[in-house]
Amino acid sequence: METYVLGDIHGAFRALEQVLARSPFRPGLDRLIQLGDVADGWPDTPECVERLLSIPNSIWVQGNHDWWTAEWLTSRLPPAKLSPTWLSQGGQATYEAYQRGPQEQLSRHQSAFFGRQLLYFEDEANNLYLHAGYDPTQPISQQKPAELLWTRELWLNGWEALGYTECYIGHTPTWPESAVPRQQANVWNIDQGAGYGGRLTMLNVRTKEFVQSDPVPELYPGVKGR
Repeated sequence: METYVLGDIHGAFRALEQVLARSPFRPGLDRLIQLGDVADGWPDTPECVERLLSIPNSIWVQGNHDWWTAEWLTSRLPPAKLSPTWLSQGGQATYEAYQRGPQEQLSRHQSAFFGRQLLYFEDEANNLYLHAGYDPTQPISQQKPAELLWTRELWLNGWEALGYTECYIGHTPTWPESAVPRQQANVWNIDQGAGYGGRLTMLNVRTKEFVQSDPVPELYPGVKGR
C-alpha cells in the first residue's frame, strides 16, 4: 500500500479529476489523505465531496474552509445571516453550488464527509498530516482545534515538526513563488494555490513523486476563484 497526500482543492472538481487520472494512485489499494479545504472558491464543492466519498481507504483532514462550510450545513442560515468573511473568501460559491443540487445532499455531506474530517492524522511511519500547522513544542493532542485549522507559524518560521518523521500541511500556498511542493526542515507543503491561479498537487509520501493539475483558472475559464 502506498500513501498519497492531496492538497487544498477549494471546489475545483476538474482539477481533482485531473490529478486522480494522472497519478498512479490505486483506489482501494492505496491510501489517500486529503489535507483539507475541499470547499470554497471554485464552483464544484459538492462534486468534490462526492468524488472523495467514492474513494475507499480515504482520510480527510479538516481545513478552515471546511469548518466554515460545516457550520453552515449545520445551521442552514440564509445568506443575510452568514459570515461575510466566509462568503467573501469563497463561501459564496459553495453556498450557490449546494443550492443547485438536491437538498438531501446537504445533510448527507455534513454527516458522511464534513462531520467525519479529522483535525490531524498520524500514520504508522510516524508522519503527521494536518491542514495548517501547530506548535511543535507542545503535544498536538493538547492544542486548540482553531490553531490546527488556522496557524501559519510552522511554515512561515521554517520550524521542524519535532517528534515526527515528516509533516504534511496545506493552508499556506507556495504559489506563485513555488509552483511545486516545497520542503522546509521535515515539513512538506502541498498547497500550490489551486484556490487561486495555481495547481492542485497529489504526492506519493514514500517516493515524493507528484502529479499536478493544469492551472486551475484554465479549467474554469471565465469563473472567478477565491
